[in-house]
Formats: sequence, C-alpha cells, structure tokens
Amino acid sequence: MKKAMLVMFLMMTVFGNAKAAQKIKHCGSAAENQVEEALTFVQNNLNTIMNNVGDMTTKEKDKLRKKAFNVNIKCMDHKPVCEKHSTRAGVSRHIFNSAVVVCYNRIRSFYGNNAFCALADTIIHEFGHTANVDKDSDHNDGPNNDKVYRLGDAAESLCNSRGLDGPISRNTND
Repeated sequence: MKKAMLVMFLMMTVFGNAKAAQKIKHCGSAAENQVEEALTFVQNNLNTIMNNVGDMTTKEKDKLRKKAFNVNIKCMDHKPVCEKHSTRAGVSRHIFNSAVVVCYNRIRSFYGNNAFCALADTIIHEFGHTANVDKDSDHNDGPNNDKVYRLGDAAESLCNSRGLDGPISRNTND
C-alpha cells in the first residue's frame, strides 16, 4: 500500500494534476503589461477571430482554444531566434509547442504607432502554429492566404476596428 501511494505521489509530482498557469517571461514590466493586454484581447475575442478565418476545422478550433490559454509567451529579442531573422516577429518554440517567442522590440520598432495590434496578430499567429493549424507550404515566404496568417490578420483587423492600436513600450529586458 505504501508503495502504491509513493508511486501515485511521484506521478502527480512529475506529471502534475493541474495545468500550470500561462506565463509571460523575459519581458520588462512595461512590456509584460502590454503583452498581457494583447493576450487578453486575443483570448476574449478568440471565437470572433476564428470565425473571421472562415475555414478552420472544429479540431483546429478546439486545439487553438486550449493553446490560447496555456502556451507561455517569451520576449526574446536578444536571442538568435529573433536576432538572426530580420523579418521575424515571433516563432513557436519548445517541446510540445508549450511556448511562443515574440520579437517584441522588433514589432515595436517596425510598426511604431500600430504596434499593439501587430503584437496581438503575432501572438495569435504563433498560437496557430502551436495548435497545428493548417498552413500553406510557402508559409514562410511572407503573408499569404493560409489559415495561420489569416488568424493574425483577423486579430489585427478586429483590434484596429475597436480603436485599440497604438505604440507599445520598449522591452527593457533585452
């Protein structure tokens, strides 16, 4: 009986019995606040954003709903994943697609007064990758008509239509 209890305790410790809270990492306090605002916008409007894409499958929507509330976000301008790719705004990363990297200061610099909605676009776009939403074979050749890009476009358009766009603070943790 003691062995069974010990095994059960170890399994709960290793695998956990509850999901870990979604985290925003490696962002200075002002940047973290803005990422949190963009994330909240995406989460609160997720169904509208997905419906504006039009041709997402039920399976893709279900997986995206889960990822949007569980995947961690990291500001990583100082890492090669952002530094070595001059046009990259973000990337999905890590084992089990558990995190997305946001090239926060690049978004800030490139989009200027329109950076907040671009940040929301990047977040949902990368969540789309973590949820394995179908994308075109030439996806990395720039904006095109695949579902992952259309997720970002739908979020940015909705954000703009609500008058939420504006500049974002510099990430001081880069």
